[in-house]
Amino acid sequence: MNPKQKIPLIAVAVVGALALAYTGASWWAGKQAETTLAKQHQLLADLPYFVVKSRDYQRGIFSSHERTTIALNPNLIKPYQLLQLQALGDVKLELSYTQTIKHGPLPLLLQGNPKPLKAAVSTEIEFNPDTQALLKKVFGDQQALQIENQIAFNDDGVVKVRIPNFTYEETLAKVKSVWQGLDATIAYGGDFNKVDISAVAPGLHFEAGTKGTLDIKDFRFEAHNQRGKAGLMLGDGKLTLASATFKRSEEDPALDIKLDKLSYLVNTTEKGEFIDSSGDVNLAGLLLNGKQYGPAVLSVSANHLHGPTLAKLSKRITDIQRKVTDPAEQAAKIFATLKTDGLPLLRNDPALSVKKLSVKLPEGEVFLKADLALKGFQDGDLDMPLKLLERLQASADLKVPKQVIETYVLWQARSMIAVDTEDGEHPDTADLENLARNLMESQIRKLTEQNLIKADGDTLSTSAEWKAGRLNVNGSAIPLPWQAAPAADAQMPTEEAPQQ
Repeated sequence: MNPKQKIPLIAVAVVGALALAYTGASWWAGKQAETTLAKQHQLLADLPYFVVKSRDYQRGIFSSHERTTIALNPNLIKPYQLLQLQALGDVKLELSYTQTIKHGPLPLLLQGNPKPLKAAVSTEIEFNPDTQALLKKVFGDQQALQIENQIAFNDDGVVKVRIPNFTYEETLAKVKSVWQGLDATIAYGGDFNKVDISAVAPGLHFEAGTKGTLDIKDFRFEAHNQRGKAGLMLGDGKLTLASATFKRSEEDPALDIKLDKLSYLVNTTEKGEFIDSSGDVNLAGLLLNGKQYGPAVLSVSANHLHGPTLAKLSKRITDIQRKVTDPAEQAAKIFATLKTDGLPLLRNDPALSVKKLSVKLPEGEVFLKADLALKGFQDGDLDMPLKLLERLQASADLKVPKQVIETYVLWQARSMIAVDTEDGEHPDTADLENLARNLMESQIRKLTEQNLIKADGDTLSTSAEWKAGRLNVNGSAIPLPWQAAPAADAQMPTEEAPQQ
């Protein structure tokens, strides 16, 4: 055979070998992807929020397809009577989705992405016809919820979630919505022991004719979590909102609200067997009908929580929520579980703290700092309330502007005006407010004289401490009913013995 004739044959053989090798690799990747997706499906099935109604997986050589139907767990609805669903008739809280799984080793090559992957999974949510018709009006030909899961060969993966932007307008109803979209990324470890989340929604504008407008700008969320030794997820998360405004001018009274720079941070760490967790909320300001509120700060923490016990309780409570249908029985089983399996939490000196609560109001600042700890708890203390109280250590410092209390009292008084008297008449507003104000002043004077509160100009404050079963308020001991000896017994003369 002529050497020149051998070259095409060799090329065909090489191409054929490569095609055969790729087909085999794709089949193998598809088989491995099925195992990975089954594991991910089981994680969903184990959540207490859903019940898996059905799952069908059809594996091919280059691609596979999965169709799953899930429903909201009815056991979670019954205890809280969420949304009064029984009044809506036969509502099926079900959702079906179809996944198209493109097998590796190069599943996205035809899309111009040469990244090696075990599989690339796209998910399509199946909405009911009415919902689908509404979404088509809003999003047009765009898929309303776009989900893609890229699975690497070590089972690490990245889920990308996108809700595209849209502008929707109804001219006759004078309704307009402008949504700037949402993009979220969830990067996870193959065993889901590590999860990083990032989400951004630039903004939403909604207007309903002359009734009102709503604007939300720059919503962001980030979280970095890793599973600890006890099985709990540790790490930090941060949610921020640049601003939110709402205006209502058509109804009386008019309403104009602007929220500025809201953030929420949470951090959870592990020290040996114990979990420390803290949360911080910060608000730069809130403008309500021209009145400035804020800045506001809330900082709380829960420390020295026994990690293995928290993990055990989480699993037990999840099982109860999934399996027990009767609300009363569910609550009873959860309480019994907390009482039996939750004791190590109490034995290990847990501590809760409001490190700082500060809210600036037009009348002044409201400030609170409080701590609560349990020291030296023993199981038998649950049956001895007074002994349990002795184990508690607590302290609190509170400052409140006097005008804030007055405003609250007057609100309460005005609410009474809405209630008719027996004669069908309303009490006089000014008289009722003056009476309420005088009663408040009298009560403040009485508490000040008893040293239960302190008055410094227009600010009222108090400081309390509970330790070793004793209460102190502003440095003065306050005996509790069971601690004060009856006066009559203390002054009772001793009877003389009869003469023999």
